[in-house]
Formats: sequence, structure tokens, C-alpha cells
Amino acid sequence: MIAQRTERMCEEIQRKFYAMGYGNTPLVSIGLENGSQILAKLEWFNPSGSIKSRAAFFMIYEKLLKDDKNKERTFVEGTSGNTGIAIAEVCRTLGIKSQIIIPPGTMKETIEKLRETGTDLIITQEENNVTSTEKAINMAVEKSINESERYVNLHQHGNEMNWKSHYYTTGPEILKRYDGNMDFLIIAMGTGGSIIGLSRFFKERKNTVNVMIQADSNSYIQGIRNFRKAKDKKLIIDNLDVIDEMYSVSDRDAAGGVRELIQVYGIYAGFSSGANYIVAKRFAKNYPGSKILTVFPDSAEKYISLYSKLNIWSLDKAGTTDFRDLNLLSNNVKVL
Repeated sequence: MIAQRTERMCEEIQRKFYAMGYGNTPLVSIGLENGSQILAKLEWFNPSGSIKSRAAFFMIYEKLLKDDKNKERTFVEGTSGNTGIAIAEVCRTLGIKSQIIIPPGTMKETIEKLRETGTDLIITQEENNVTSTEKAINMAVEKSINESERYVNLHQHGNEMNWKSHYYTTGPEILKRYDGNMDFLIIAMGTGGSIIGLSRFFKERKNTVNVMIQADSNSYIQGIRNFRKAKDKKLIIDNLDVIDEMYSVSDRDAAGGVRELIQVYGIYAGFSSGANYIVAKRFAKNYPGSKILTVFPDSAEKYISLYSKLNIWSLDKAGTTDFRDLNLLSNNVKVL
């Protein structure tokens, strides 16, 4: 009975999600010389500019359906990346208040994007030279506990709507565009929402081998965590049954992947997309003729200064590049 009610609620959120213009992002195919094919969702076509629009919408709308009083409360979240932007954007679209708490080390492009949403933005202070996202997360949780009539916390790392958003939107969207053979699903570990939701969806329908990418223990990659070091990974631990393999990448791997996506394929993707691509490419080379599915979570827009430092892309091109222009794609990339 509970499962049926949850399913009906997810279907209701799904209908609202599409009615409000979210999802239906492009699916592209990158063909390799050995007959392998990499299928990737370009997720920066979502309104918030990233894949996090999906989880944010599902998590927020579930709270609104469960308690009408939440419409008057402020949705507060501690984050340093795309989730904060997505929550702020969804809240603005739905006409409700948001407060995003971020650490001082957050990239300047992310801060600019957050300010554009009109959210109540709070930047934490350094303590003992520690500037972690964990402090921002704890502050948000404490507010929702100590002032529960004023604040609502979504707790993305343990919220099942995080992965269900992909089970009910990303997965079905992919099948509408491509319903052929799929051998591997390869996605990096952030909160775990996309890898868990899509692993569950495609394991049931295509029996895919599901590979979860983690940052190696010596690397920091924006948007990707290391499984052993990650402190809040309940969502992943509760769903490890759908993960078949774990694969580690370095920050150099991710940078190389981004460089190739931009320079060879005309895909101006974010840093975690580079990691997803480079691992997918390695599997594709090891398994000729294989079909590999992944996602490119966001565009280069929030990494321009970083890419300039890494000599991936020059700053002077940033102002003239439309990251959503599919005409930038090279000839060996097809939009399905």
C-alpha cells in the first residue's frame, strides 16, 4: 500500500515536472572507431543548468504534497555546487522561499549563479582553516530542527526522491530516444542520485552492467566523491545492490576528458562530465561494439576560470560561446 502511494505521488510529481518545462534534455551519440557507442544526456539544458534540476524538483514537490504548510516555509540546504542552484531555481519557479548555505571556497561562477536566483545566500566562515561543505550542510540541518516552523531541509544525500527523480524522468526520456542494446551504465558518484536511479531503471529493463565512478583518494574533482572518504552516503549504501563495479579516476583523468569533449567533439561540458566520458571511453575500447550510457551533468559555464588555469579553454572565448548551441557539436556526434 505504501509503495503504491509512493508510486502515485512520483507519477504526480513527474507530470508537474514536465508541465513546468523541466527535463527532455538532448541525448547524443558519440561513435568510436571500433564500433562502440557512447550515449550521453546533455543535462545543462535543464532550467537550472544541470542535472540537479531533476532531484531538486522531486524533493521539493514531495515536501509540498506532504505538508501544505511547507509552501510558507523556507527551503534551506547546505551545498557547494549545482544542487544549491537547482533548489534556488525550482523554489523561485514555484514561488516559494529558499536559503542556500555554501562554504567560502565555492567557485565564483557558482556564487554568481546563486545570486542570480534571488535566494537568501549565506557563506560560512572559516574555522581552524577548515572550509568544508560539511559545515554548511550541518548548519542547514540544525536550522530545520531548531526552527522547524520556519525551515525545511531536503537532505539530498539521504532523500529517496533524489534517485527516484532519475527513475521517473531521466531513464524514461532515454528510452524514448534510444531503445536498443545497452551494455554498460557509467556514472560518477556525487550524492548517488543519478547512478542509483538510472542503475535501478536500466538493470530492470536492459540488464546493464552498472559502474559507479569515484574520485581516487588523492584527487579532488568537483561533483565527484570518494566512496571511502564520503561521510554522508546513506543513499548509496542503501542501494548498493544495483551497482556492479566501482572505478576510480584522478583529477587529471577528468581534465583530459573535458579537454577531449571540447576540442574533439564540441561538447562544452563540466568537470564530472569529463570523468564520465573518459571512463566510458576506456570501457568502449575494451569492449568493441559495446553501447555505453552516461550523463554529462552540467556545462563548462561554471568552470571557465578553472579551465583557463588548466589550459583546457581560453577565457576570451567564454563570452561568445552558447553552451546550448547544438550546432557546435562535431560531425561524429549525433543528436538522437
